[in-house]
Amino acid sequence: MKKFANSSSAIEVEDMTVAYRDKPVLWDVDLNVPSGVLMAIVGPNGAGKTTLIKAILGLVTPVAGRVSIYGLPYARQWRLVGYVPQRGSVDWDFPTSVLDVVMMGCYGGLGWVRRPRGWTHFSSGKLPPC
Repeated sequence: MKKFANSSSAIEVEDMTVAYRDKPVLWDVDLNVPSGVLMAIVGPNGAGKTTLIKAILGLVTPVAGRVSIYGLPYARQWRLVGYVPQRGSVDWDFPTSVLDVVMMGCYGGLGWVRRPRGWTHFSSGKLPPC
């Protein structure tokens, strides 16, 4: 399977409409984010920024439109996407390190049995392979 389909767009959204129950909250959204572009989604509270991201990730089902990541549906490209949801509170006393959080990003590709390689001797400042 190709990682990237024949598309120069990292994210492409066409005519997407998202509704909660019967109330549309985003309608007729078109978005094209070229590969390699750093982009920000900016707007007031309640404007639909989080809903847009959730719809792109398939966490909210659009009622109309199409979303693709490098030309393919998110379900086929999910390994290329990292997502950290917003939270209202953080437990600052939870015993974890930056390395622990970075390692968590490897588990989706490793499965239940395999363990990350090279993490026990991590001191070079470079990330070892997962």
